[in-house]
Amino acid sequence: MELAFRHAFAEGRTRAVLIGSDIPDLPTSVVSGAFRALDGNDAVIGPARDGGYYLVGFRSDTFLPGIFRGIPWSTATVLADTLAVFEREGRKVHRLSLWRDVDTIDDLKDLMDRSRNSNFSSSLTMAYLAGAKTTFFSAEVRDAKV
Repeated sequence: MELAFRHAFAEGRTRAVLIGSDIPDLPTSVVSGAFRALDGNDAVIGPARDGGYYLVGFRSDTFLPGIFRGIPWSTATVLADTLAVFEREGRKVHRLSLWRDVDTIDDLKDLMDRSRNSNFSSSLTMAYLAGAKTTFFSAEVRDAKV
Protein backbone atom coordinates (compact mmCIF):
# COMPACT_ATOMS: atom_id res chain seq x y z
CA MET A 1 0.00 0.00 0.00
CA GLU A 2 2.83 2.33 0.84
CA LEU A 3 4.37 1.78 -2.58
CA ALA A 4 1.05 2.44 -4.31
CA PHE A 5 0.79 5.82 -2.59
CA ARG A 6 4.43 6.62 -3.34
CA HIS A 7 3.85 5.78 -7.01
CA ALA A 8 0.68 7.88 -7.24
CA PHE A 9 2.34 10.89 -5.65
CA ALA A 10 5.51 10.47 -7.75
CA GLU A 11 3.27 10.67 -10.83
CA GLY A 12 2.05 14.06 -9.65
CA ARG A 13 -1.27 13.13 -8.03
CA THR A 14 -2.17 15.46 -5.18
CA ARG A 15 -4.63 13.04 -3.54
CA ALA A 16 -4.92 9.26 -3.61
CA VAL A 17 -7.28 6.73 -2.10
CA LEU A 18 -6.82 2.96 -1.88
CA ILE A 19 -9.79 0.66 -1.46
CA GLY A 20 -9.86 -3.03 -0.63
CA SER A 21 -10.68 -5.54 -3.31
CA ASP A 22 -13.00 -7.36 -0.90
CA ILE A 23 -15.78 -4.74 -0.82
CA PRO A 24 -17.56 -5.17 -4.14
CA ASP A 25 -20.68 -3.28 -3.05
CA LEU A 26 -18.98 -0.11 -1.87
CA PRO A 27 -20.91 2.78 -3.44
CA THR A 28 -18.99 5.25 -5.56
CA SER A 29 -20.42 7.98 -3.33
CA VAL A 30 -18.25 6.68 -0.47
CA VAL A 31 -15.12 6.93 -2.62
CA SER A 32 -16.10 10.41 -3.81
CA GLY A 33 -16.73 11.39 -0.21
CA ALA A 34 -13.28 10.14 0.74
CA PHE A 35 -11.67 12.42 -1.84
CA ARG A 36 -13.76 15.36 -0.63
CA ALA A 37 -12.77 14.62 2.98
CA LEU A 38 -9.13 15.12 2.01
CA ASP A 39 -9.86 18.79 1.36
CA GLY A 40 -9.94 19.48 5.09
CA ASN A 41 -8.10 16.52 6.59
CA ASP A 42 -4.65 14.96 6.47
CA ALA A 43 -6.06 11.51 5.78
CA VAL A 44 -9.25 9.53 5.43
CA ILE A 45 -9.99 5.99 6.60
CA GLY A 46 -12.96 3.67 6.24
CA PRO A 47 -13.40 1.31 9.18
CA ALA A 48 -14.38 -2.28 8.46
CA ARG A 49 -16.55 -4.30 10.83
CA ASP A 50 -13.78 -6.83 11.40
CA GLY A 51 -11.42 -4.28 12.99
CA GLY A 52 -9.52 -3.42 9.85
CA TYR A 53 -10.22 -0.80 7.23
CA TYR A 54 -11.54 -0.91 3.68
CA LEU A 55 -10.20 2.44 2.45
CA VAL A 56 -7.34 4.77 3.26
CA GLY A 57 -6.40 8.00 1.57
CA PHE A 58 -3.93 10.87 1.76
CA ARG A 59 -2.98 14.14 0.18
CA SER A 60 0.53 14.15 -1.22
CA ASP A 61 1.63 16.72 1.35
CA THR A 62 0.26 14.70 4.30
CA PHE A 63 1.25 11.17 3.30
CA LEU A 64 2.34 9.16 6.34
CA PRO A 65 4.09 5.91 5.33
CA GLY A 66 4.45 4.94 8.99
CA ILE A 67 0.84 3.76 9.13
CA PHE A 68 1.85 0.70 7.12
CA ARG A 69 4.82 -0.28 9.28
CA GLY A 70 4.69 -2.37 12.43
CA ILE A 71 0.97 -3.06 12.10
CA PRO A 72 -0.13 -6.62 12.92
CA TRP A 73 -2.06 -7.19 9.67
CA SER A 74 -5.11 -9.46 9.48
CA THR A 75 -6.01 -8.86 13.11
CA ALA A 76 -8.96 -7.20 14.81
CA THR A 77 -6.70 -4.29 15.87
CA VAL A 78 -5.53 -3.04 12.47
CA LEU A 79 -7.80 0.02 12.53
CA ALA A 80 -7.03 0.87 16.16
CA ASP A 81 -3.30 0.44 15.61
CA THR A 82 -3.41 2.60 12.49
CA LEU A 83 -5.42 5.32 14.22
CA ALA A 84 -2.89 5.29 17.06
CA VAL A 85 -0.13 6.09 14.55
CA PHE A 86 -2.17 8.97 13.14
CA GLU A 87 -2.79 10.29 16.65
CA ARG A 88 0.89 10.01 17.65
CA GLU A 89 1.79 12.02 14.56
CA GLY A 90 -0.88 14.64 15.26
CA ARG A 91 -2.74 13.99 12.01
CA LYS A 92 -6.34 14.99 11.38
CA VAL A 93 -8.17 11.91 10.05
CA HIS A 94 -11.70 11.76 8.69
CA ARG A 95 -13.47 8.48 9.46
CA LEU A 96 -15.96 7.20 6.91
CA SER A 97 -18.95 5.03 7.73
CA LEU A 98 -18.48 1.46 8.87
CA TRP A 99 -18.55 -1.13 6.05
CA ARG A 100 -18.36 -4.91 5.95
CA ASP A 101 -15.76 -6.47 3.72
CA VAL A 102 -15.92 -10.06 2.47
CA ASP A 103 -13.41 -12.32 4.19
CA THR A 104 -15.52 -15.28 5.32
CA ILE A 105 -18.52 -17.28 4.19
CA ASP A 106 -20.62 -15.33 6.73
CA ASP A 107 -19.44 -12.09 5.12
CA LEU A 108 -20.43 -13.47 1.71
CA LYS A 109 -23.88 -14.40 3.00
CA ASP A 110 -24.21 -10.92 4.48
CA LEU A 111 -23.26 -9.38 1.12
CA MET A 112 -25.91 -11.45 -0.61
CA ASP A 113 -28.54 -10.53 2.00
CA ARG A 114 -27.84 -6.81 2.14
CA SER A 115 -27.64 -6.54 -1.64
CA ARG A 116 -30.95 -8.22 -2.39
CA ASN A 117 -32.94 -4.96 -2.61
CA SER A 118 -30.17 -2.56 -3.61
CA ASN A 119 -28.71 -1.25 -6.86
CA PHE A 120 -25.92 -3.79 -6.38
CA SER A 121 -28.42 -6.65 -6.83
CA SER A 122 -28.12 -6.25 -10.61
CA SER A 123 -24.31 -6.19 -10.60
CA LEU A 124 -22.11 -8.71 -12.38
CA THR A 125 -20.83 -9.83 -8.97
CA MET A 126 -24.32 -10.77 -7.82
CA ALA A 127 -25.06 -12.45 -11.16
CA TYR A 128 -21.89 -14.50 -10.80
CA LEU A 129 -22.75 -15.46 -7.22
CA ALA A 130 -26.25 -16.50 -8.27
CA GLY A 131 -24.82 -18.80 -10.94
CA ALA A 132 -21.79 -20.03 -9.05
CA LYS A 133 -23.41 -20.82 -5.75
CA THR A 134 -24.94 -24.04 -7.03
CA THR A 135 -21.57 -25.26 -8.28
CA PHE A 136 -19.05 -24.05 -5.72
CA PHE A 137 -20.79 -23.41 -2.43
CA SER A 138 -22.22 -25.50 0.37
CA ALA A 139 -25.92 -26.19 0.70
CA GLU A 140 -26.12 -23.43 3.34
CA VAL A 141 -24.99 -20.82 0.81
CA ARG A 142 -26.80 -22.37 -2.16
CA ASP A 143 -30.05 -21.96 -0.30
CA ALA A 144 -29.44 -18.27 0.42
CA LYS A 145 -31.45 -15.91 -1.75
CA VAL A 146 -29.54 -13.68 -4.14
